[in-house]
Amino acid sequence: MASREDINYIIYAPPYNENRGGPVVLHKLCHLLNQLGERSYIYPRKKNRSFISRLKRIFNSRFRGQTFTVNPDFNTPVAKQRHLKNSIIIYPEVTAGNPLGAKNVIRWFLHKPGYHTGKIDFGGNELYFFYDKASDDSSINKNPDNQLFVVHLHPAYRNLGYERDGSCYLVRKGSDRSVIHNKKDSIQIDGLSHYEIAEIFNKKEIFYSYDEVTMYSQFAALCGCVSVVIPESFKNREEWVANHPIAKYGVAYGVDDQLHAKTTQGLLRNYFAEQELESLETVKQFIKTSKDFFIGRE
Repeated sequence: MASREDINYIIYAPPYNENRGGPVVLHKLCHLLNQLGERSYIYPRKKNRSFISRLKRIFNSRFRGQTFTVNPDFNTPVAKQRHLKNSIIIYPEVTAGNPLGAKNVIRWFLHKPGYHTGKIDFGGNELYFFYDKASDDSSINKNPDNQLFVVHLHPAYRNLGYERDGSCYLVRKGSDRSVIHNKKDSIQIDGLSHYEIAEIFNKKEIFYSYDEVTMYSQFAALCGCVSVVIPESFKNREEWVANHPIAKYGVAYGVDDQLHAKTTQGLLRNYFAEQELESLETVKQFIKTSKDFFIGRE
């Protein structure tokens, strides 16, 4: 391994997609590392493809100018093969094995390992970080202080002062749950763009989320919508917030908790600003911890 100053951080990630939290925070981490003076790159995640789909991909990239999608507002250069030398590779927990054959691997738990794929395929001597307590797995990660969380607030989410009626709802990771609220005239927002969702949040009175750990709950509150998470995994609000601290203000945990959502809604935007600063501190600590771990064992 090279010196601390010569290390590259390579983040194995899919194309940027503003509607999916995983790609957003992976690309934002790359941006923040570069902002802090590190050398960080995105390495395009490869999927298993059929022969025909691989031919189509080659055709599109060569003859239609198709490129890997990044956020133009982020500093996220795409890695070339030469950047893999003297590097630390960051895989999200959904990545099986070590597709880049890296010596120095960090696994970032953006959700509980195995939640999305049903399997856990990690290597030995990896360093583990978790997004929040809800995504950690203490049977795998023995370092409870290794939190790395990244906050990104889309500019669409603001209160436009519209008149409101009715409700909207989100299913996402709660797809196996029963919808318990009155669905009459209730709009499902799954799959819509941020601007479409923000428009709905500004016109509806209540938002119900069947996904307990999605940022859309906070986005709804920022638009002035009463934001309600339908409980499942946690005993009460205190336990839920302990696992998902960004939910401290502006969101009800259960329909009986709406007073809290309404009375703390105005605190949320400043709290986001505080969380962004705290997030940056976790990135700084991530840099120190990772370099100490990998350089120290050479």
